[in-house]
Amino acid sequence: MKHQEDGILIGLIGVTGAGKTTFASIASGQTDLKIGNTLRSCTQEPQVVKFEVDGRSIIMVDTPGFDDDERSDVEILESIAEWLSMHNFGRRNLLLDGLILLHPITANRVGGTERKRTRLLQTILGENAYKRVIIATTMWDDLRDDDGKFAHRMQGRIDNGEVWSEMHSKGAAVLRHDNTKESAHQIVRLIIQKSDAEKGGVELQLQKELVDVKGKVSRTTVGKEVKQDLKNRLQSLNNNLKDLDSNRPQPQVGHLKSKETTEWEENRQDVLQKIANGENELRRLNKLVTLIHPANSPSRLKVPDEEALV
Repeated sequence: MKHQEDGILIGLIGVTGAGKTTFASIASGQTDLKIGNTLRSCTQEPQVVKFEVDGRSIIMVDTPGFDDDERSDVEILESIAEWLSMHNFGRRNLLLDGLILLHPITANRVGGTERKRTRLLQTILGENAYKRVIIATTMWDDLRDDDGKFAHRMQGRIDNGEVWSEMHSKGAAVLRHDNTKESAHQIVRLIIQKSDAEKGGVELQLQKELVDVKGKVSRTTVGKEVKQDLKNRLQSLNNNLKDLDSNRPQPQVGHLKSKETTEWEENRQDVLQKIANGENELRRLNKLVTLIHPANSPSRLKVPDEEALV
């Protein structure tokens, strides 16, 4: 499949503070870009910016969902599935030429949230799309002389078994973005080169599977993974509840509760609430079906002159 006739389509993703708006502003030369933090802020019209690099038309579009640690995996998956569907990725007539993952080099060591979000992203992309990913580290200009500590931190994420190692070993590039226009355009040029070499955009694993399973998100690879994680968490919580119930403090003589009993009741209520939340998330995932647009419907990814990104 060839890429969009009106330009190279690039997804932009990154946690809060990674510099998405700054990157888009520097790359495009536009200084009045708006910030959109949630799916709701971009459901009416997709947030995009259009510019040129070496005479090639570039369309950069915000990819929602990964920059909010307060959202559950199901909520993130729902926003990504909606985004793919509403922008007409559903019938494969809109393909990403590349994806730029921005990561602040000032971030501390890898945590559980970063590992989980990266695993979720990998399952959405599929291995065939890894080679279209550019992991661009940002915030280098905020650092003082560090004796190579931060460069070592970047390398540490690539090393075998680390958070970026699988994507990197299968074609993803890891580059330093120096917060300049030339640096941003070099990243874009690499995506252009990869797209030209493979004659167009790449189909994401989730994009393909949503068509194959008629939009039932829980039946996709990433949906199954999120569902299994939820089931594992619920099993662990139910085991915790059994342990609590088997170790209930003995009632005290009189009407006053002991400190031990009060703490036990609070802990039990907390576990019950987490079980209820997990069960709600599981039901939400099982009911999640995206709207698949007809194959001949026009793309919804429009680029008004004054439309802004991220």
